[in-house]
Amino acid sequence: MSEKTNEQKPSLWGIIWSPSVQFERIKEHPKIWGPLGIVTFLFIIGMWLQSFGLELELEGLSKEEKVIVSAISTVSLILAGIISPIFGAFISTLIYLLVAKIANSKVSFRQLFSMNTYLMIMSALSLIINGVGFALFGGSGEILYTSLGSMISAEGAMAGILSSIELFNIWGVILAAIGLHKVADFSKGLAWTVSIVLYLIGVIIAMVGAAASGVVGI
Repeated sequence: MSEKTNEQKPSLWGIIWSPSVQFERIKEHPKIWGPLGIVTFLFIIGMWLQSFGLELELEGLSKEEKVIVSAISTVSLILAGIISPIFGAFISTLIYLLVAKIANSKVSFRQLFSMNTYLMIMSALSLIINGVGFALFGGSGEILYTSLGSMISAEGAMAGILSSIELFNIWGVILAAIGLHKVADFSKGLAWTVSIVLYLIGVIIAMVGAAASGVVGI
């Protein structure tokens, strides 16, 4: 029996319960289109569900106009679901590739893009689970059920911080660190540093955005 027969492809769902094994497989067999298609499909579903938590200013509009605005908003979210996983994986790959060049890692763009595509499953699950919550229990759409923001009431910058402390977000940080160590051959220290720094940058952006929204009264 040839070695190719024994080769195992990385599993998208396996990232959840056996990440180290899957990242090793991604390093050897970086798959992109299959997992990207699945993740994009899940993002579309998640964005559609998120529309149930979308608050629209419809006062003063006729019934027909309200239907049109709601439809446009839903379609926009679905389009965002198509673009987001591709754009997110691409930007993350560029950042990791830059660090890899500095660290003299021989990891390829394809390997990193494949890794980031598999990691996007965390964001997809967050969208779907929170979307189901919005559909069943309502909500503003700005506060995720899986974040500390859903348990602790806050305003301004603190609201942005709490919304960033989110289950799948934290899980993604951990998986990214493992992935960078396994796929890119980063040292554990460098892998964790890069993953945490990018997460903190996201927290700062969310904090500034929330603070700005409070100032202008959005």
